Amino acid sequence: MFKNIIAIVLLVGLFNACTSKTTSETITKTKSSANDFRKKAPTAGPAPKIQLAEYESFTLPNGLTVILAEDHSTPAVTFNLTIDQPPFLEGDKAGYSAMAGDLLSMGTKSKTKAEIDESIDFIGATLATHANGIYANSLTKHSDKLLEIVSDVLLNPSFPEAELAKLKKQQLSGLAQAKDDPKSIARNVSGVLKYGKNHPYGEIVTEHTIENITRADCEKFYREKFIPNISYLVVTGDMNLVELKAKAAKYFGGWKKGKESKADLPPVTPPTKTSIDFVNKPAAVQSLITVTYPVELKPGTDDVIKARVANALLGGFFGSRLNKNLREDKAYTYGARSSLSADRYVGSFRASSSVRNIVTDSSITQFLYEMKRMTEEKPPVKELNRVKSVLAGQFARSMEDKATVARFALNTMKYNLPKDYYANYLRKLSAVTPEDVLAMSKKYIKPDQAYIVVVGNQDKVIKSLKGMAPAGGVNFYDINGEKVEAPKRSIAG
Repeated sequence: MFKNIIAIVLLVGLFNACTSKTTSETITKTKSSANDFRKKAPTAGPAPKIQLAEYESFTLPNGLTVILAEDHSTPAVTFNLTIDQPPFLEGDKAGYSAMAGDLLSMGTKSKTKAEIDESIDFIGATLATHANGIYANSLTKHSDKLLEIVSDVLLNPSFPEAELAKLKKQQLSGLAQAKDDPKSIARNVSGVLKYGKNHPYGEIVTEHTIENITRADCEKFYREKFIPNISYLVVTGDMNLVELKAKAAKYFGGWKKGKESKADLPPVTPPTKTSIDFVNKPAAVQSLITVTYPVELKPGTDDVIKARVANALLGGFFGSRLNKNLREDKAYTYGARSSLSADRYVGSFRASSSVRNIVTDSSITQFLYEMKRMTEEKPPVKELNRVKSVLAGQFARSMEDKATVARFALNTMKYNLPKDYYANYLRKLSAVTPEDVLAMSKKYIKPDQAYIVVVGNQDKVIKSLKGMAPAGGVNFYDINGEKVEAPKRSIAG
């Protein structure tokens, strides 16, 4: 009897153990099955159409277009006046348009610069003038006082000689510093090579051109270019349409129409082959490399979004191919980037980085390798999706700024874009395919037709550059883009 009881107990224990094990295994399998979804990223849904905040616009009898993006979340308002003037050549007085723009806020027929500054400070406002317009911001309750100042500055500038003299002195000081700045040097030389000195995008401001500028030049620029019929007043903030119409008529209605000028630009053509263009900077411990050339890419065209994706993949953000290659894999630099810019007249491609002297030639090789790879193979879908996610995030963040709505409205009008261009941005971005990226790369990324501008220490890098230069060797330039003979040795050599 006792033996039978022991046997029964053992059998029950064994059954319970087996049942427990089976139940445990079943639960484990169930959990594993339930977690299988974590092994695969969810499929992305269709890109949404952006619901942009509404903007309103109207035009004054003098031709001034006014755009309003209401935002009553804070009691402040911003006025941004943009003069949509075509580029023009300033010649032996290069720099006078920028100087005239600065001078607008430095004196009117009834106020000195000090009085203008004091009036702005008293209401806690901001005022800035430049060659393409005026920016102003204040609390809503001070908007009339601010607009009085803006209107006075816009309609009654005096261009005081004393302030012009101060500006010229500041400009000359800035030019002296720029002579030792690799970025300024590279910008000058790149502009000359891409566009030529007879193109507004390629001319250079020098000591000579600054000295040539007169008060009459500034007045002439203002008189001919600051006209309402090519201008946009973009207003963002705590104001409604009825209020704005009254204020616009009151403060800008007296602005007289002028004759519109047309862009008269020389043709710009890309280089037929790649060249290495060198500017000597004695004792430099780094070389600044810029790979650049002009492109035909207009704002709002079908290529723009797809081309932006291609450039982002190449060098448009921190996780791009150029940055991974030169920074993370090779440790040649702290960063390498590229840009592909659309422009109404002529666009531009640019890739750049500052690298150690000893790896200057190797870095150029990697730039060209990554550019060439873009034109030869479609990007993997996973890499492309990551890039599109980054661009979508950037777009979403930009929408947090209420001024973005106004900027989009301005671009839509300036470039004659479809009214739903920005509303459909994410949808178009999501639709970009590997085939699109390859097609855009073949069209706009030109490793075999580029200016490779190097600003660096001749004694340390020129031998290796000559070894990789195409037939004809390295071209030498001074800091203003003038071609020079190859120096025998640097000053510090």
